Amino acid sequence: MKRFFTGWRSKQVVHPGSVWLDREDSERRDQFVKAVRQTRISRSLLKLAWTAGPVTAIGLTGGYYIGFGKLPSAELLIYFVSFTVLSGLIAIAAKIIYDSIHGPELEQAEQDAMEAIDRLGDLILAVRDLAVDSFEGEARRQEAALQLLQRVDLPPDGVAFACEELTGDAELGKVMAQIDIFRRAGLYSRIRDIHQQYQGRFDEAVAPLQQHAPAAARALRNNFMGEAPKLKNGVPRSDFFVERVLAAIEQDDPLLMTMNDVEAMLVLAFELINGRELPMLIFNYTGKWRLAAALDRMERRRSRYRIAQAASSNRIRALAAWLVEVEVICYGDAAEGLSTHILIERVVEAMEALGRRIDDGLTRYQQGESECLPLVREDAEQLTTALRLYRNAYEAYKRVGPVHADFISASRAWERLMSLDSSEHEQLQVGPGRRGLRIIEKVISLDEDQRREVCQHIVRYLRGVAMEKVERRFFVRRNGRQRPLSLDGARQLAVEMALALEPHVQLSRPEIQRGIGATEASYLGDLEPGMSAQEKKDLGEAMAQDVEQDLSQAAERLALALVRHYRVELTDEACRFLHDTYGARREVLSMLSHNHTDESAPYCLLSVRPPVVPPPRMEWYRQLVKVRRMGLSNV
Repeated sequence: MKRFFTGWRSKQVVHPGSVWLDREDSERRDQFVKAVRQTRISRSLLKLAWTAGPVTAIGLTGGYYIGFGKLPSAELLIYFVSFTVLSGLIAIAAKIIYDSIHGPELEQAEQDAMEAIDRLGDLILAVRDLAVDSFEGEARRQEAALQLLQRVDLPPDGVAFACEELTGDAELGKVMAQIDIFRRAGLYSRIRDIHQQYQGRFDEAVAPLQQHAPAAARALRNNFMGEAPKLKNGVPRSDFFVERVLAAIEQDDPLLMTMNDVEAMLVLAFELINGRELPMLIFNYTGKWRLAAALDRMERRRSRYRIAQAASSNRIRALAAWLVEVEVICYGDAAEGLSTHILIERVVEAMEALGRRIDDGLTRYQQGESECLPLVREDAEQLTTALRLYRNAYEAYKRVGPVHADFISASRAWERLMSLDSSEHEQLQVGPGRRGLRIIEKVISLDEDQRREVCQHIVRYLRGVAMEKVERRFFVRRNGRQRPLSLDGARQLAVEMALALEPHVQLSRPEIQRGIGATEASYLGDLEPGMSAQEKKDLGEAMAQDVEQDLSQAAERLALALVRHYRVELTDEACRFLHDTYGARREVLSMLSHNHTDESAPYCLLSVRPPVVPPPRMEWYRQLVKVRRMGLSNV
């Protein structure tokens, strides 16, 4: 005999002598009940009765009397009341059905958004700590002190401590704390008194930092001058960080990006998810087709040259950052802010030193000192990776040449076109009218649907790699084991952020990269371990609103490009427009307008040279070949 137990959607067969356990599938019923509760039937019916009764009667009577000069009939009034009632009931039923079907999806999307914000906030803190942890000794103290000086709410004791960490001068730290106290009280006259007494001592203490840690020296000097970080000013972004992340994706080489790039990409995703809008300025020209076509061609080639020129420099910086991570170069020799030309020299010197260490180790090994074998293998692996990164930088530099030549060719063609006819009708016009230069203001942002898709992408990835918060650090769970977030894992996070944003923001477009680079990042120094997801969301939205939308620098760079590259004469009206609309400085615009000469454009184009990256040296290859021939390495 069979007995049937019927659930909500299914039935189970229970054979004699067996026990079956089943759960009633009430998910759809619960969703329907929840949708009914959220709709609040009683309140909706009360609104419908008010609308269908007095509102419809008064509106119909008044409108009919005004239009036809008489009162409506009872049949017409009943018709409109019935129509309103039925329409309202259908709308309520449709809302209940829609919420019961799509409500869980929307709720899940909101949960994913909160989870993405929660994890991104913790990841930003983890990456900052990982970046500091990757340094050693003095470099670690300098990086941690710089993080402290960038905080808006840093107390005077914190300023003194950061100054002592950077300079080793405890008394100067106390002076910095006094300056911060007077700044908070608005007593700038006392700050000037301190400047007169301690200016020389401060300059002497900060001078060594100018070469090894220029960013820390700049932050320390700002505090000494009584200029603390402000929320509305935001935080400077890492130059060309988007390009480096995209290059790492394109060449499948995470080492092309630095840890600062990782943090910058995470901060960008956190900003956009929390509603940050990044303004950008571009321009186009409407007028003579020859001038318009030449201008478009000039802008495209100028953008290509910019990106190509940055690519070579960025790869050298990525190589220098990696050499610092593996302790081949000390942090002071490859600090943030150094010029590319200096980095190239120091990278080449470091690789030569690495090659000499391999030669010395091989010589010692051949003489019977087998204990040096692990060092030889480690040096060989490091030189192999460094050589691969160096070849990428060298190949990127070789691509700069043709692009630079195209840019100069387009510039000279533009100059010839402008010199053919100097009449007013053939010149680019700046001002009112249907023809001329037009500045286009655009905003980089995410709408609600894009925000949900980006958050779902991030959450799916983090769940896929099983990344979760354990105590104060992030761990990746694999095979039941736990290990801290590594440098490679952090770089992969930045790649995933770029993949999540690319379909919606088009990070690969040069104008988008320039627009992002021209803005300041939101201040996230108030992020703390242990904050709830809602607190992080409130902080992100507040910081996104507090950052000042400053387009003054973008307007000044736009004016510089117009004068130097496109030979546009800035009139008084154009200068006044850029100043009044975007806040461009009058002295900068005045200097540009007075320096409008025929020689300015070619001088600007030919004087800016890309960094020269020499080809890889054959000695490096020979040293690796020696290691392989002796069977000491698998690289």
